[in-house]
Amino acid sequence: KHFFYSSRSRFEQSLVRWATPQLHDIDALAKMVDPALEGLYPVKSLSRFADVIALCVQPEPEFRPPMSEVVQALVRLVQRTNMSKRTFGTDQGGSNRGGDDQDTLDM
Repeated sequence: KHFFYSSRSRFEQSLVRWATPQLHDIDALAKMVDPALEGLYPVKSLSRFADVIALCVQPEPEFRPPMSEVVQALVRLVQRTNMSKRTFGTDQGGSNRGGDDQDTLDM
């Protein structure tokens, strides 16, 4: 099943079809983020979220991770983001915070 977003053009109405080609373009990703976040997230976290999304939207269902693994990866990502905020403080500017470690799903 695909999710639809009715205020977009006909091609963009399928979020998966619209977003998948943009998942590895950091500028395109930044435009997809909820504006209410106001850039208060590490850019590396955004890229890691996109990696998880890319795994979830693979065309072949057998290559998609179980939802339990997706949840674990997202929880780890949020925890690392929160640790980065505590480590670097809130005066560093939203998108410049974050560590260099990778967060991937173990498949």
